[in-house]
Amino acid sequence: MKNAQAYKGESMAWKIVSKIVDTYELSPSDTQHEYIVYVQDDVGANIAARTVYGMKNRTEVTKELISEYSEYGIVKIEHED
Repeated sequence: MKNAQAYKGESMAWKIVSKIVDTYELSPSDTQHEYIVYVQDDVGANIAARTVYGMKNRTEVTKELISEYSEYGIVKIEHED
């Protein structure tokens, strides 16, 4: 993954994307998803990524990434379920 500092002064149309990568059966009536949450620059290159478990953790990490990369112009959040 590229260093975000290299993008200073460039186009600011980044987004945060999450995708389900696996599903775990915790019990016969309960499942939990594993997600990858990543930051993409304006040309679609992945800048940072984190693996998270469950929707609550996905929400927390999404907020952290927004805070961390807000200066690069996060314009979209896509949760692909």
